[in-house]
Amino acid sequence: MKMNMKTIDKKELKEIIQSGHLNLLIGSGCSLDYLSTLKDIEDRMNVEATREVAQKDYYKLIKKSKAILDEAFETIATEKTKLIITKQNYDSFLGFWANILSKRSLHIVNKQVNIFTTNFDMFMESSCERLGIPYNDGFAGQINPSFSVANFNKIQRYKSLQFDNTSDIPLFNIIKLHGSVSWQTKDEKIIYSNGIHVADDLEDKVGDEFDEEYKKIAVINPNAEKHFETVLDTNYASMLRKFTLELEKENSVLILIGFSLEDKHIKNLLYGVMKSNPTLVVVYFSYSQYDKVADRLEEKKNPNLYVVSSEITKDKFNNIFENEEGWKKFVKDTKANKLELVDDIVNLIDGLDEAEKKKIKQVLCQPFEEITEYLDKVFSNHDISDQHEDKE
Repeated sequence: MKMNMKTIDKKELKEIIQSGHLNLLIGSGCSLDYLSTLKDIEDRMNVEATREVAQKDYYKLIKKSKAILDEAFETIATEKTKLIITKQNYDSFLGFWANILSKRSLHIVNKQVNIFTTNFDMFMESSCERLGIPYNDGFAGQINPSFSVANFNKIQRYKSLQFDNTSDIPLFNIIKLHGSVSWQTKDEKIIYSNGIHVADDLEDKVGDEFDEEYKKIAVINPNAEKHFETVLDTNYASMLRKFTLELEKENSVLILIGFSLEDKHIKNLLYGVMKSNPTLVVVYFSYSQYDKVADRLEEKKNPNLYVVSSEITKDKFNNIFENEEGWKKFVKDTKANKLELVDDIVNLIDGLDEAEKKKIKQVLCQPFEEITEYLDKVFSNHDISDQHEDKE
């Protein structure tokens, strides 16, 4: 299968980020080191007989995420190490964007970035607190903070003590499309919670007793009805509307990281705006080269969509496979300086047994920290391997 993908030049990417209205779409892949993805939970929630067990599995992930705010909740040493590493990855990533915003000229665009995410965890808020980065999570009020999408329209400014000069403060809008562990429903409102409303013993409850406590956690269930729920609920619908409005602005840029686009509702909204707004640039950091070569994102049909994929290196192969003999069938020439996948890689991978398929997909993946390193090099003018870019 001959590849005919578009190219985005490193200099062009830098200029787009510097001058465009910045939006990020963050998915569960960014928290993957500590919090597992949903796997088959969505399928099990769609079946009445397995729904409650699936909800309990989802609840376990939500409960586990409480350790992000208080590491004492994580009692397993290996998991605590993963938690610390994931926090560090978020610190590096958000620190990069804070630096980019601080250098922006207000004559071109404002010093804000909208971070849309389907994640319920508190990794981003926790990171902003550690780094001292101002952020807006949609809550207003000090004693009893309550949530409103309208709060994302606010701009924070700094005024000089000696003069009347004012300047915009770099700000992150953290917009959680599917809710958050910090959200609690009360009196038909969403109020702020640091996670204390998430009970520690829901695994032991069943039936109505379980449902009553589970409903206090204001997150969208990962089932087929989530798109229906998302549209129905006022807050969720308003956030999706904001997502669309921000992308409809002239010269907007959306960078997707750790997001599989399996959420059909968000994908349909995004693809709709790509067609209606030719000035929108979408840069998708593919988690896997496999997704790119399979063209699952329909990149060829969307002129404003660019896919940036992981570099394929011998070191990656050798870290996963026992020897070169085990991986040479996946590349055209093992002696080349820049490895290229064979043309029929999709069919080759699809025909493997599960163990070997897992190995090659692990080689082709692009970890969260690798993306931050790539972006940092784009702005530092360091050399970046051309293998990150799709070829004509």
